[in-house]
Amino acid sequence: MNYRSLKRIEEPSYEPVSLEEIKHHIGIDDDFTADDDYLEALIQAARISLEDRSSRTIAGSRWQMKIDFFPPRDIRLPRPPLVGNVEVWYVPVGATEHVQYEDFVVDADATPGVIRPNWNAYWPQARGAENDVIITYDAGYSNPPVGAKNCILLLGAHWYANREAASPGGMNTVPMSFDILFSTINWGAYS
Repeated sequence: MNYRSLKRIEEPSYEPVSLEEIKHHIGIDDDFTADDDYLEALIQAARISLEDRSSRTIAGSRWQMKIDFFPPRDIRLPRPPLVGNVEVWYVPVGATEHVQYEDFVVDADATPGVIRPNWNAYWPQARGAENDVIITYDAGYSNPPVGAKNCILLLGAHWYANREAASPGGMNTVPMSFDILFSTINWGAYS
């Protein structure tokens, strides 16, 4: 099922890697604070990059997905893992305003998470105009996988040491490190 739009509507309240952790990883003395804001920005950028590459939500966030109408059965919710707090709003046929729909079940064990009508029931009929169905939900790890944290540390340290888009002699990746760690959390793209 294709969605019209997907966006994070509430940013994470925490980053999976702390300032102290990245400083320790890089070998920066705790007393050196001149680059603290820069390091925190690198942690956030590395997390976002990792989330985009893996199609997962590393740090707990609230997402909003919009579709034009309900599919026949399951609605897959991108950016796993699904935590819950799912709300479904839609514009019924003949109406002009969204109403809440509550007759569905949540399967947070699936990857990605899925919502479906209750047993022996069907989704209601939406009007079918652009964005007539709006689904909001919480996704993300309360304790991110070790591989994800290490990917963020590797990316942050690399960007800290290499502050330009290119360097003399060209850019080379760290053999295997990032790719092996990344493979532990990557599960592929949505189809």
